[in-house]
Amino acid sequence: MTLFKTAATLSVPAVALSFLVGFSGSSTDKIAFTPAEGVTVTKTFTTTTTMEMDDMTALMNGGPSPMPEMEMSMEMAQSVTVTDEYVSMADGKPKKLARTFDAIGSDLEMEVNAGGQAQSPNGSGSSPLEGSTVVFTWNAETEEYEIAFAEGEEGDVDLLEGLKENMDLRGLLPKEELAEGDAYDIDLSAFVDILSPGGNLKLEMEIDGEAAGSGMDPEMMTDFSKFFEDLLEGSATGKYVGTRDVDGVKVAVIELNVEIDASADMAELAAESMGDEMPEGIEMSIDHVDVEMSYSGTGELLWNMSKGVIHSFEMNADMEMNMDMGMNMAMGGQEMEISMEMAMSGSVKNTVTTE
Repeated sequence: MTLFKTAATLSVPAVALSFLVGFSGSSTDKIAFTPAEGVTVTKTFTTTTTMEMDDMTALMNGGPSPMPEMEMSMEMAQSVTVTDEYVSMADGKPKKLARTFDAIGSDLEMEVNAGGQAQSPNGSGSSPLEGSTVVFTWNAETEEYEIAFAEGEEGDVDLLEGLKENMDLRGLLPKEELAEGDAYDIDLSAFVDILSPGGNLKLEMEIDGEAAGSGMDPEMMTDFSKFFEDLLEGSATGKYVGTRDVDGVKVAVIELNVEIDASADMAELAAESMGDEMPEGIEMSIDHVDVEMSYSGTGELLWNMSKGVIHSFEMNADMEMNMDMGMNMAMGGQEMEISMEMAMSGSVKNTVTTE
């Protein structure tokens, strides 16, 4: 009896320990991009950017410029809807993807006050890609996607340049299985897919009013990857906080934190946008257009655990942009050096919904 009682006594903590280990929440979950072949997902990306000019300084030949004091604010809303068909998969990414650009558009509202003269130039944007279906086919030898219009469609091949296959936000996912509460680092390049979904969508802006050209060029706001993709510095982390039921769908919940700094010389873009618009008798050349950007925000990614695709996403961030521009102008036999510094700040909201 004594031996039996001793064994029974010792077994109690052992059973309790086993119970605690089994139900301590230490189990891990795999959050991965695993859509079945043939599945289609419609995704809508929205980006709302609101900016105000905080300061502007202009000099001419090193002295004060006759340019009047200026106040400016702008809000740009961009929306992109695509339907992706995962024709075939390999190694955690689409081997062949057919993407239909259902809708691409943007709206721009500006308020400009220069020397007491107020203007409200507005604009909108569209893309010739809208309505087209583009096929991305993985080339294992070049380790790049070959991009072409779908069979039977005709289109300008120049429209395909700069398109990006990844509109899944899979770069935000952890590489390993995670337990609830685990955190991990995220490559900053993943946020390019958020700030510039789909790459260069050839958005064509039409803006009324002469003052529309002031400040940050709208093209920069609609094609972030073109200027900053390889120039990002900072940090980004994700934290797995568990699962949630959303309308009957089990989703993994990942909290995101990001701080990004980037800089780029946009002199080429400025020269292109200026084009041949100068009045007769005036010549102008761009010396430099240095742009610095900081982006700091938090967000939440919901990942469909059963389908292995994004369910939804939202991020809110503060943004600051500084521009230092220098140019040379010749007019009426006189040459002038013009320099301008501008600081803007505001916010950016990015969302992704699926159906």
